[in-house]
Amino acid sequence: MKSNKSLVLIGLFLFGIIISSRFVHADEAYPNKPIKIVVGITPGASTDFLAREVARGLSERLKVPVIVENKPGANTIIANNIVAKSPPDGYTIYLTNIVSAINPWMYTNMPYDFKKDMKNIVLLGVSDNLFAVNAKLGINNAADMIAYAKKNPGKFSYGSSGVGSIHNLMMELIAEKAQIQINHIPYKGAAAAILDTLGGNINGYCGTISSQQEFVKKGDLKPLFVTSAKRSGYMPDVPTLAEAGLPPIVAGYWMGLSAPAGTPDAIINLLNKEVNVVLSDPANIKKLSFQAIDPMGGTPADMDRFYDSELKLWKSAVSAAKVEPIALNK
Repeated sequence: MKSNKSLVLIGLFLFGIIISSRFVHADEAYPNKPIKIVVGITPGASTDFLAREVARGLSERLKVPVIVENKPGANTIIANNIVAKSPPDGYTIYLTNIVSAINPWMYTNMPYDFKKDMKNIVLLGVSDNLFAVNAKLGINNAADMIAYAKKNPGKFSYGSSGVGSIHNLMMELIAEKAQIQINHIPYKGAAAAILDTLGGNINGYCGTISSQQEFVKKGDLKPLFVTSAKRSGYMPDVPTLAEAGLPPIVAGYWMGLSAPAGTPDAIINLLNKEVNVVLSDPANIKKLSFQAIDPMGGTPADMDRFYDSELKLWKSAVSAAKVEPIALNK
C-alpha cells in the first residue's frame, strides 16, 4: 500500500512539473500581452501618425494590442529615457527619430547613452525637408538666396521649430559651407513659423514637405530646395541641394523603432520581420504618402549603420551652428 501511495505521489509530482513547465513556456512566448510604443512627440505630428500606423499593422500581425503612448518633452529625452530604463523584454519600445542623433551633441549629461542603452530594430521612414521663402520676396532659387545673403549679411531670416532642431542645424551647416550669414528665428512649431513667412515677418522657413506643400501649391511659398539625395516625388520640380549649387547635404527627417539594450535578438528579429511586412503593404505606403513619408525598412544592422552616419552629420552641424551644449538636470 505504501508503495502504491508513493507511486501516486510521484505521478502527481511529475504531472505538476509538466503542467508548470507548460505555463512557464506559455509565459515566455512573445508576445502574449500588449506592446507599448513610446513617442517623444505630441499627438498629431507626422512622427505620431507613423507610430500609430505601425502600431495598427503590428497589432494585426502579432495578435496582441500595440498601443502608442505620447511622452513629449525635453527634446524627446523624457520618452527615450523611459524606454532605455524599461525591462528589455520587447514590451516597451521607442519611436526613434532624427533627434536621437542630434541630442548627444546638444546636451552634456544625457541620462542615457543611446549607443549603449538602446538596440535598433528597424528604420521606418524618411520625410524629406524643404526650404521655401515668401513668394513675394523675389528670391526664386538658391543662387538668388546666396546673392541676397552676401549682399545683406545677417539680414536674410529664416524660421525653424527651435534652436538645435534639425532644420536650424541644417541651415547653419549650409550657411557655413556656402560662406553666408543668415538670421535664425526659432519658433515652438511649424505653424507659427510658416504664418510669419507668409506674412513677411521672416523671409523663409525650413521644415518638412508635408507642412508646406499646401502653401507651395497655392503659390504663397516659393520652394528653393529639398534636402534629399534625389528629387522628392512629392516636389519633383524642386531641385536638391546639389542641383541648386549648394553643399550636397542629405538630411531627411527619419524615424525608426528601437528597444532597450539587452532585448533578445529573437524578439528584435521578430519585430523587424513583422514591421517590414507592414511597411511593404501597398495600403500603408499610400497612407504614409499623404504625410510625404517614404517607408524604408531593412535589417537592424542597416539602421545601426544609418544611425552612425547621422551621428557624424549632426556633430558637424551642431559645430557649424555654434550651439553651446546644454547641461541637463537629470
